Amino acid sequence: MRFPLLITLIIFATALQAQQNRYPAATSKLITIQKDFFGDANYKRYSKDGDLQQEGELSEQRLKIAAVIPLYTNKQFSVTTALSYTRSNLRYYHKEASGLFQKSKFNTDDFDAALSGMYRATLFNKPMINTATLVLGSSNFFNPKKMTGLLSSSLVLKANATTLTTIGIAINLDGSGLVPFFPLFSYWHKLSNSQWELDMVLPQRVMLRRPGVFNGWLSTGIELTNNSFFIKQEAEMQYRKGNYEWNSNDINASLAYERFLGKKILVGLKGGYKSSLTTRLLKVNDKIDNYKSRTKISAPFFNVNMGFVIK
Repeated sequence: MRFPLLITLIIFATALQAQQNRYPAATSKLITIQKDFFGDANYKRYSKDGDLQQEGELSEQRLKIAAVIPLYTNKQFSVTTALSYTRSNLRYYHKEASGLFQKSKFNTDDFDAALSGMYRATLFNKPMINTATLVLGSSNFFNPKKMTGLLSSSLVLKANATTLTTIGIAINLDGSGLVPFFPLFSYWHKLSNSQWELDMVLPQRVMLRRPGVFNGWLSTGIELTNNSFFIKQEAEMQYRKGNYEWNSNDINASLAYERFLGKKILVGLKGGYKSSLTTRLLKVNDKIDNYKSRTKISAPFFNVNMGFVIK
């Protein structure tokens, strides 16, 4: 699932936007359209027992359209909903027993909907932000496949014109997640005597960003990303009862440039290299270790994106 951590961080950053004159993309994008292109990558797919099931070459294109919609807000409480559509186009050549390669391709369409509530409080005279997010995933919007969520709580340790520091904890309600809970730590700092700023949101990203580059932002760093899609068949492409999900956790190293077109449209280009941590086929809602197949796919990538921003 793609939403829980992302939505929590977006709402959390939005709450602090009034205190910080910061890069706008993480805090106020209402609509985002992104097209990803992944280069050719060799792959080997193994069963849980370690038997080689298939090998070949894979390439992918992915379209993402997401909208974040504030529903209600006051001084202490706010409610936000989010919708996302992802279309993946995969093309691969798999090696047959004869040694020849067979060309195949398939497309997936996935819809996610999220509802998130945030409550602002104080602890030790410091701002505290608590969130609860519920996520519903489906393959065609009318046929829900999975429900999950995330709970989080973050404490603002420092917030001024040059530094923002928070700590917290998140509880992952996704049974297929890598971990059931994890610490949260964010640190934004404008470096002394420099145009560069450091933007860390752990465990999601570590970025260096410089404003004012051709009237835009230049950034570089690494990000932990998650992508998944639902399929009807198992790894051997045999139709069976039950719903299955390809779940991939990747580390992306990238270089990006973004700038405004007018006052509301933020456009960007990003390129880099994707390294797969885990890519597994498992039955929906099964534990991440109870998988049917696994592989690792690493490849160069490039994307173009556009967002509608409220500043």
